[in-house]
Amino acid sequence: MKLANFDANTCIIDDVVTAIDDLGYVVLNNAIETSDIERLRNELEPHFGYRATSQALFFGYNTKRIEALFAKSEMTQKMAVHPLVVKTVGHILSPNCDYFQINLTQGIRINPKEAAQILHPDSALFPISHKPFEFQVNAMWAYSDFTRDNGATVIVPGSHKWQEGREPKPEEITCAIMPAGSVLIYAASLLHGGGANITNTVRTGITISYCLGWLRQSENQYLSYPPEIAKNFSPELQKLIGYAVHRPNLGWVHGHDPMDLLTGDDHSYLGAQDFLTDPQKKLLKNYHDNQQLVLTSHSL
Repeated sequence: MKLANFDANTCIIDDVVTAIDDLGYVVLNNAIETSDIERLRNELEPHFGYRATSQALFFGYNTKRIEALFAKSEMTQKMAVHPLVVKTVGHILSPNCDYFQINLTQGIRINPKEAAQILHPDSALFPISHKPFEFQVNAMWAYSDFTRDNGATVIVPGSHKWQEGREPKPEEITCAIMPAGSVLIYAASLLHGGGANITNTVRTGITISYCLGWLRQSENQYLSYPPEIAKNFSPELQKLIGYAVHRPNLGWVHGHDPMDLLTGDDHSYLGAQDFLTDPQKKLLKNYHDNQQLVLTSHSL
């Protein structure tokens, strides 16, 4: 089965989003340069070094996982706002939210002799059956080469369109073979899982996932990156991790924009502020105008 592969430096965004709409995934090769990969490894290897392997049914018994990557690696901050990745994610999520946000970050190192993970959709994180649209999109970055034998992510193309509960046939299953520096972008409703590692080397990937801005995030971004850490991020990344208000009125602090915590502007002494969409503002303005007319007529 042929993968939907594109070169990140030469591809056309329309082709990328068409592929992910049809198949539920796309692979972008050369998404970061060799020097970026080396920088990423220099930043994260110490953290992989001291972390114990997981001991969990879902997360595995011979896999290392590290989290809160933006506090550990400036390179992952750059990867999170990669223009082509953000455009692709926005194509899927933006129609159903004011803005989308980071769901989680995780480094995943599959060690030799790790068994294959159960095939699953990450959309199951959100307990709503028959979702009318995608709630989440994942980006799996190849920190090392992904091969069929070392645990490349297993995917079931097109399964994002299936009815819930349908099991894939063997011929419908493939894996995302890709060199280091590539990124696999896939809808969270796509059936996927970590592959078995039957080699003598590790397979390492970096997951950065995005979800609708009005959902609870898997990784608590505000505890992972409190203001004293988040203030050093770019404004784009600050908004992505949740230091923003999703209209209408979700995520404010003291009735104001949480970005105030990062800029040092204390507006807590002021009255609460509305964060509304334009249609909501228009509706409320019309309501208040009509109420004013009623009050004026009663005073005559």
